[in-house]
Amino acid sequence: MTPVADVIGPNTRAAVEATRTLAATFADYPLVRALAPNNRRAAAEAFCGMLVRYTAELGTAYATTDGSAVACWLPPGHRTLSPRGLVRDGVLRLVCEVGVRGGVLLWRVSRQFDQARRRHVPGPHWYLVLLGVAPAARRRGLARAALQPGFAAADRDGLPCYLETQDEATVPFYARLGFRVAGRNRMAGGLWNWELIREPGAVG
Repeated sequence: MTPVADVIGPNTRAAVEATRTLAATFADYPLVRALAPNNRRAAAEAFCGMLVRYTAELGTAYATTDGSAVACWLPPGHRTLSPRGLVRDGVLRLVCEVGVRGGVLLWRVSRQFDQARRRHVPGPHWYLVLLGVAPAARRRGLARAALQPGFAAADRDGLPCYLETQDEATVPFYARLGFRVAGRNRMAGGLWNWELIREPGAVG
């Protein structure tokens, strides 16, 4: 049976499960390693939980039925994460987990991410903030299923999708989903950042 994805409601069990799935995916991610080299799992859980809650409030967080794959989007009209929303959804806990040094680095790279996104997609677009698949559930088409609601909304309105990754190994995976590399830049903390765009209707 073809896997499907459902919207994640705020303050639900699905949101907790989505955070768990994403934290397992991102605990060894380059950005998380740079932010909290000695506290990666807790930092990944705080980071992913904050973004799951934020996008769930917007109605643009999706998970497969079994919770093994999760995609979190910022829809058109939400160019940045609002300070009020970040405080509501857990940025203070994240700062506690990454410490002062990690907090400063996160602020710096977040500004650089926003600048790159404005340069590549100055108009309305869908921004893929997080995508993760539980390690035991990979290579089953679940990532594509979790992404489908965002792709469908973007295609319906004729809008591009955008993402960034600091893991070069994921670039071919995104290319198979219809994304192309639009840029590559060195960020604060020595992180390399790949910026990718999917044009409306692109087929991977």
